[in-house]
Amino acid sequence: MRRGGRIKKLAAILTCAGMVFATVSCGADGSAQNDSAETVQTAEAETAETTEEGNVAEEQEAAPETGSEQETGQDAQQDPQAWEWDAADEETLRCAFAKGFGGRAGVCVPMAALSDAARMEIVKGQFNSVTMENEMKPDSLLGDKPNIGEDGFPVLSFTVPDMMMKEIKAYNDSVEKEGRKLMVRGHVLVWHSQTPEWFFHEEYNVDKPYVDQQTMLARMESYIRQVMEHYEGADSPYQGMIYAWDVVNEAVNDTDGGMRTDSSWFRVFNSSDFVEQAFVYANRYAPAHIKLFYNDYNDTNPKKADGICRLIEQIKANPEARIDGMGMQGHYDMDFSDVLFKQAAQKYAAVVDEIQITELDLKASRGFDGENTEEEYRKQAEVYKSLYDAVKSLKQEGVPITAIVFWGTDDRHSWLQSANAAGGSADGTRVQCPLLFDKDYEKKPAFWAFVDDSKLEAAE
Repeated sequence: MRRGGRIKKLAAILTCAGMVFATVSCGADGSAQNDSAETVQTAEAETAETTEEGNVAEEQEAAPETGSEQETGQDAQQDPQAWEWDAADEETLRCAFAKGFGGRAGVCVPMAALSDAARMEIVKGQFNSVTMENEMKPDSLLGDKPNIGEDGFPVLSFTVPDMMMKEIKAYNDSVEKEGRKLMVRGHVLVWHSQTPEWFFHEEYNVDKPYVDQQTMLARMESYIRQVMEHYEGADSPYQGMIYAWDVVNEAVNDTDGGMRTDSSWFRVFNSSDFVEQAFVYANRYAPAHIKLFYNDYNDTNPKKADGICRLIEQIKANPEARIDGMGMQGHYDMDFSDVLFKQAAQKYAAVVDEIQITELDLKASRGFDGENTEEEYRKQAEVYKSLYDAVKSLKQEGVPITAIVFWGTDDRHSWLQSANAAGGSADGTRVQCPLLFDKDYEKKPAFWAFVDDSKLEAAE
């Protein structure tokens, strides 16, 4: 999961972004946290009307109604088995995944990617699912300083993500085939990282004590309600574009599978109750077609997997909550074990309806110095092939994996190129080549591990 500096409002990129979406007809993209940029005041003015429309009347207390006809339409849009393909799709990840295991092909995309035509060509040419890298995270919507409304809760700003949603929508409106449209994975509603510390304190002041649990729950509900109403309300131009949300991210520790305690969420509640309540509120305000996920890294660790399953069982025991899936982030390395992967997936499948690999990348071999790329690419392709073979094998066993999302488009823009203390990150001491496209946006052997493994030998 990408962690990094806070989302700042994007500037120079914006004038180019629309042109990229308008002129590129195909592609796949994702990238690093530090690609986030600044939004100038003029951009805020241009999107103010959309933002205001999204902040639905405060008295609205339930999720937007979705009729049976709309739900049926959403089901059709989300069923890869029903999509039609032609010759232009044959060597794409989206087509390969739909046929290989019946799921979506996704990619992480930052705002900065919109101004890079070559990256966007990868995004639209290869994928049909997009996860915003930082733009939908709490610090993006809450901002550096609290903007408190008349109801006493922070008023969210959707300026940054809406600029991306607007361009994605324009592209989707130009595409006829459902399998080529870029649907959005919402990421993320509740997370200990990239959430302003003031959000947890009395009077929204970090110098004051933490609020009590009921106050924090009220803030959480207001936050989730505003997000859902903005994107799924009757007047939202983006209604139906989001197909899944990571409701809670990384709440379980890496040692014994208990709750992680280095979290202001935990410091307020001193328990896992906030996780359970997040899924109550998400269920209350999200339309039924949006799948609700718990998302975490180090997902194949047996103890952590057991702890995650216990947490999911707690959520499911609450009749007001809904959890549909488990997000296995997939920040793996060259020691990846397909056996542990399958064992973990089978555990998760016993407690949720579906699994998605949500942030896939592969750290380089320990001895890789950036020189012998041919050998490293060959090894990487073998590891990725073992993972994909495991996914297809699990599909045959009835384990429902419904998407594979790569955390970036290309090696140059991967978050693993710099040091990061977050889970699944790299230490910054060596060159990384974690994705399917190299720094020049060329396909690597790992690409063929997913699309056509008969070409691997020639690619080596």
